Amino acid sequence: MIMLNIFDIPVACLTSNSLAETIGFLNTCKTTLKGAKRQLPTLYAYSIPFEAVYTKDGAIINYHDLQTYGHDRTLLDWSMTDSDSGIGDAGQAYIENLELSASSEDFIKFTGTLSGYGSIVDVDLIYDVWAQDVGVYVDNGDNYVFVN
Repeated sequence: MIMLNIFDIPVACLTSNSLAETIGFLNTCKTTLKGAKRQLPTLYAYSIPFEAVYTKDGAIINYHDLQTYGHDRTLLDWSMTDSDSGIGDAGQAYIENLELSASSEDFIKFTGTLSGYGSIVDVDLIYDVWAQDVGVYVDNGDNYVFVN
């Protein structure tokens, strides 16, 4: 199962989530000898659509937390990891949309989309960096390195 975390806290009772990546293209004036068009890749973007069951559990990121992040236009640190292997991706994003829905005889659900900010990185490449009086430390989870 792939988990979506925001600020290292799981998003509430996910029923689905995915990572959609797009690359824009610019048409050129040239074609091949047989008339096929040529394009150049330009901008890269990604989004993370998700659906979850509504909960008020304070131990996970719930609808109201996401709503507050959206209203405040908070830049979110996210990660998506396989719960068995720990392999996954990470990055930053803003909340693009959030919708609460309910039907009779069903759980209250909400859907949302995170709109990517910057590049996606391998979740293993996330480093904690902190400054002290004598210099800067970088921690990748295994050990830390002093950078002067």
